Amino acid sequence: MGLSLHDNTTQDEVIRGTNDDATVSRLSAVNLGYFKDPFVQFFVKRPIRRSPIINRGSYIRNYALDNLVRQFINLDTPKKKQIISLGAGFDTRYFLMKSGQWGDCSQLSKYFEVDFPEVVVKKAMAIKRRPQLYELIQNVRIVRGGIELASDEYFLLGGDLREWSEIVQRLVHYGFDSTAPTLVISECVLIYLEPEHSNMILNWMTQELTDCMFVLYEQIRPTDSFGKVMIRNLQSRRIELKGIHAYPELEDQETRFTRLGWDGAKAVDTNTIHDQYLDRSDISRMARLEILDELEEWHLLAGHYCVAWAYKSATAKDKFASIQLDRVQKT
Repeated sequence: MGLSLHDNTTQDEVIRGTNDDATVSRLSAVNLGYFKDPFVQFFVKRPIRRSPIINRGSYIRNYALDNLVRQFINLDTPKKKQIISLGAGFDTRYFLMKSGQWGDCSQLSKYFEVDFPEVVVKKAMAIKRRPQLYELIQNVRIVRGGIELASDEYFLLGGDLREWSEIVQRLVHYGFDSTAPTLVISECVLIYLEPEHSNMILNWMTQELTDCMFVLYEQIRPTDSFGKVMIRNLQSRRIELKGIHAYPELEDQETRFTRLGWDGAKAVDTNTIHDQYLDRSDISRMARLEILDELEEWHLLAGHYCVAWAYKSATAKDKFASIQLDRVQKT
């Protein structure tokens, strides 16, 4: 039996709710001093202090993804770059870039965010209400009944990733260039799609983009004992990870790209990032912010989330290959 329209609508509402949950978690970590983000507060009505495990996870997620995004922006390429953030929610990277907190981002030409129209409407309204956000965007226009925000560089597009051809039309309408170096970001997004839909998106990128990097963050390892508990807990909240069994292990996250002919792919779990990529002084700093008593639970949870990145390039393969998370040198 297929899902009814009502079932699909209900599941979409639940997925949209995960954006609010993630934004509250990000603000919790920011308020405690894990990292800086002066803009996330504008998207949270009622701040909640999360547990030390959640706060540490939010920090490592932010550290790893921002590290890779910064490296992409800093690549020396003839053409300016563009970014597509899938299921971007209330992400604030563009505002961090434009406020100067990321240094020189002049090589970035366009920044596209795609999400459900309901999410885009809320984000566009928040941007218009807050001069701290609005004044960072040049020539803002709210179009298509509020489900799109357009400007010189920044674009919010309301749509359904399962209707990828329609998303592509909107990207092209606003000047998306398939020959420009492109970064695609997916933070717990593809995993909510059936594999046929996520594969359709990756197939399009493989065929259409000349120089592309993909960065994702999502859950893994659903079949061990903790993974089964994780799945059940999410299902009790009506959250279905529709793609997790198609790409359950780190190796699967890599081969989802390499089997399509991408030049390179790497996936690491959050434990590995914490233990091998974070500077020891950073771990000591987090310990001073909060005591993390639940070490066993932390390691179990961190072992079930991963960061993966992949690239394909026709004109700058060596430059794209240089983007890596740097391991800390052991002394």
